[in-house]
Amino acid sequence: MNLQTFIERMATYHLQHDRTRIIEDLRQLATQRTLLSDHLYGDIQKNGFSTRSSLYGAYGFVLHYNDVFSLRLGFWSPTLSQDECGTFIYGLNHTHDFEMYAVGYSGDGYTTIVRSILDAAPLRAGVQPVLGEERTVKLAPGQVLHMKPLYEIHRQLPPDTLSASLSLLIHPPQTTTTEAAWCFDENYVPTYPGLATQEAALLEQAHALLHPGPS
Repeated sequence: MNLQTFIERMATYHLQHDRTRIIEDLRQLATQRTLLSDHLYGDIQKNGFSTRSSLYGAYGFVLHYNDVFSLRLGFWSPTLSQDECGTFIYGLNHTHDFEMYAVGYSGDGYTTIVRSILDAAPLRAGVQPVLGEERTVKLAPGQVLHMKPLYEIHRQLPPDTLSASLSLLIHPPQTTTTEAAWCFDENYVPTYPGLATQEAALLEQAHALLHPGPS
């Protein structure tokens, strides 16, 4: 399956009722070995060598974006130091405010450890929520991970070899809700809301390295 076919098929699906079909299509898309080269060629033709519209973080590419979903190809490296772990946000327990599907694309794949939040009470800093049992998923090629928004705490552990994953993010509806993603300590106690701030800072650092100002 190519990217355009995937996009067209996504437009026909009900996001809640067709999750099985979405997972199978994402798995099929991940067998396409030229996703990145096709994307880079098309992006250069359209935007020249500007990277701002196609990069996500230091090691990720946005293959497609619309009002409903975005599709990213991310690279995950083994690490030798704590600084390298920070670059990839390894080991940080967190939630997202969007629904996410991820499939292993290449390499042995990173490991994700997930625990579900079992109560619907608003999270508060310093107060541990009621949690389900840990489950572990290694995102090897063809393996799919699905996480619902806000109630799936997870952390990534580095792969043994350079790996890549293909992620489908379902954008949250534009509402006035105050619900937010959170970060948690090693004991799953909420520490502060919002992983996006940390991700945005890493993205700006990557752009600064790619486009340094005059010395």
